[in-house]
Amino acid sequence: MRRNSPEPGLTARQRLTLFHNTSVSAEQALNLDISQISFQYLVSKNVPPVNIVSAGMKPHLLKKIGAETPGALRRIGFDALYLVDPIFCSEMNGAYGADAVVETFLATPADAVALAGSEAMDILNITLQQLLETCAGAPVEASTVLTQAWNEQSTDSVVASTLLDTGLRAQALSRHGYSPVLLAQHTGATPAQLRLMGF
Repeated sequence: MRRNSPEPGLTARQRLTLFHNTSVSAEQALNLDISQISFQYLVSKNVPPVNIVSAGMKPHLLKKIGAETPGALRRIGFDALYLVDPIFCSEMNGAYGADAVVETFLATPADAVALAGSEAMDILNITLQQLLETCAGAPVEASTVLTQAWNEQSTDSVVASTLLDTGLRAQALSRHGYSPVLLAQHTGATPAQLRLMGF
C-alpha cells in the first residue's frame, strides 16, 4: 500500500504526535488524506489538546479545519492555562479575536487565576476588573488574582462593588496593601462600602 505524502506543515512526525495514544494507529495516521483531518475527526478520535499543541497545529489551522469558535477548543479540553504561553495566546487572538477568546476562556475563578499577571492580560486587553468580576463569591481566588496582578495602575479599573462581590474583606485587602484611603482613591469605595468590607 502506497502511503500518502504528508503535506507541508503536517509531517509524519506531526501526524504520529497528533494521534499518539488515541484509537488511530500509526499506520492509519500516516495514511490519512489531509482532507480527512478535520476538527470533527480530531474530536471523534478524542485527540487531547496536548497532542494538538505538541504536533504544532496552530489556532488558525484549527479554525480552518472546523474549529469555528474558541468554544470548540474549550469543549475538547483547552483551558486558560494554554493562553499563558504568549505565542499560543497571540495566535488565538489572531484567529478568533480578543473578545471571543476572553469570553470563552475567562469564565471561572480558576481561569482568572491562570491569566492574572500573565502576558495574556496585555495581548487580550484583560483588566484586573474583569479578572475580579470572574471571581464573584470566590475570595481565595480573588486574593490570588490580586497577588499576581496588582499594581496601582491596574486598580484604577476596579470598582468597589466588585471587590465586595468577591468576598474579599479588610484582612485580606490589607495584606495586599489596600488601606481605606487607597480603596477610596482607586476603587471609589464609599464609607458604607468600606464598612461592609470590615474597615
